[in-house]
Amino acid sequence: MLTFGLIFGGIWPSHQLSHAQASSLAGKGLGTISTPTGTTIFVEIADSPDTRTQGLMFRSSMAPDRGMLFLFPEPGDHAFWMKNTLISLDMLWLDESGTILHLEANVPVCTRKDDGCPRYQAPHKSLQILELNAGMAKKLGLVVGNRLKIDLPPMSFPY
Repeated sequence: MLTFGLIFGGIWPSHQLSHAQASSLAGKGLGTISTPTGTTIFVEIADSPDTRTQGLMFRSSMAPDRGMLFLFPEPGDHAFWMKNTLISLDMLWLDESGTILHLEANVPVCTRKDDGCPRYQAPHKSLQILELNAGMAKKLGLVVGNRLKIDLPPMSFPY
C-alpha cells in the first residue's frame, strides 16, 4: 500500500518531519504546506468521501495559519461549493506535484438553503484542493504556477 501511495499521485511527503514535528502533528492528523516564500500552513486532511463531503462546513472561523487539503484518489474535475460554509475562502486546485493550477479568491459564503449555491471548478483536472481563509492566497503571494511543498502525516494518502 505504501508503494501505491508513493507512485500513485506523487503527493507523499518529500522529506521526513523531525520527531518533534511528527509527534505534534500525528495526533491531530495535520499536514504542512510550505509556500515558495517559506511560510508554513498547517492543514487538516480530507482524504475520504466523508471528510471531503464535510469539509469546512458549519465552522465559524479558522486560524490564519490553517487550511484544509482535499486529496482525491485520481485527477478529476473536482467542483466545490460553499453550502453550509460559514467563512469565505480561497480555493486552490493543485496537481500531483503541488503546483497551483487554478485559484478562486475570496469565495463568499452561500446562505441559500437549497442546492442552488454556485459551484467552483478548475479548468484543468486536479488531484488536490487547498482551502484557506479568504485573502490568504494574496497575503502569501500565491499565484497560478507556484509549487507548494506538501508534507502529509503518516497514512494520509488517497484511497
